Amino acid sequence: MVTMSAGELLVQRLHVDLRRQASALCRR
Repeated sequence: MVTMSAGELLVQRLHVDLRRQASALCRR
């Protein structure tokens, strides 16, 4: 596993949340 900084982890989490919201909106 590659060690990531807190900032990178936070950005990754934001991207995941945005993807979930986008997919939810597209499903409607």
